[in-house]
Amino acid sequence: MDPTSAAEARERVAKWIEETRQIFSLLPELIPADHHAGASAQKEVDKLHKDLEDLKRENHLLRLEKDEIAQAMGQIAAKLGITPRRSPFDRSAPGEHPRSPDPPRSPEPAKPAEPKAADPAKP
Repeated sequence: MDPTSAAEARERVAKWIEETRQIFSLLPELIPADHHAGASAQKEVDKLHKDLEDLKRENHLLRLEKDEIAQAMGQIAAKLGITPRRSPFDRSAPGEHPRSPDPPRSPEPAKPAEPKAADPAKP
C-alpha cells in the first residue's frame, strides 16, 4: 500500500468513526419512542384478543339459544301436525343428505275455448 492510499484509507476510517458516533448519539432518543409504540401496540393486541374471546363466547351462546328455539318450534309443529321446513341455509350433518325439494307441479292444461254460438240476428 502506498502512502497516499494509506492516508485516504485513514481518512475514510476516521470519517466512518465520526459518523458512527453521531448515529449512536441519536439512538437513545429513538429507543423510548419505539418502546412506547411497542407497548401501545401490545395493549391493542391484548384488547383485540379479549374482544375476540367475548365475541366467540357470545356466538356460542346465541347458537345454543337458536338450537333451543328450533327445538321448541319443532315440538310446537309436531303438536300441530305440521312438518317444519328446513332452512336452505341449514348445514346438515356430514352423513345426512338434505331433503330434496318437492317435484315441480305441472300447470293444469288450458281448457279449449268454447266455440261461440252464431248470433241468429246476423246473416
